Amino acid sequence: MDKSSKLLEILVSSIVGKDGVKLVRLLEDGIPRTVEEIALQTGIRASDIRKALYMLSNLALASTIREYSGGQYGVYQYKWILHKERVEGFIMQEKRKILKRLRERMEFEENNQFYTCGKDGCPKYTFDEAMDLNFRCEKCGDSLKPIDNSRLKEMLAKKIEEIERII
Repeated sequence: MDKSSKLLEILVSSIVGKDGVKLVRLLEDGIPRTVEEIALQTGIRASDIRKALYMLSNLALASTIREYSGGQYGVYQYKWILHKERVEGFIMQEKRKILKRLRERMEFEENNQFYTCGKDGCPKYTFDEAMDLNFRCEKCGDSLKPIDNSRLKEMLAKKIEEIERII
């Protein structure tokens, strides 16, 4: 099993579930198949197959081919194929999205001072929110104290650096 096949199995398993892995193993040979053919060969319900294939299609990891089956009425069949060559690109794209979100979070953490009462279940507030509440917790009424978010910023910086090295 090559690297892209293994990545595809892991990805599909996390998105679709264990039935998705059966689907990948069947379609990774590159032979286009109809939903009905896939159902017969895997034992998975056709509706579950369609759902999984539509999910993969939305991620550009699967697509249909329209084939003319001829005959008197000119029926078209739609067969599905996998695009395992797109897996690494998809994963890279997701890493870039995560990196962007981490950078936005880091900027938010650096540009704001946060306050909390320290009780479990109570939210943390930005300085502006705390000012509006007269430095009293909206949930429990206790006074709000500043939070040291330096550990969170360090963790975010490490994650950002780690992803930047990979990309």
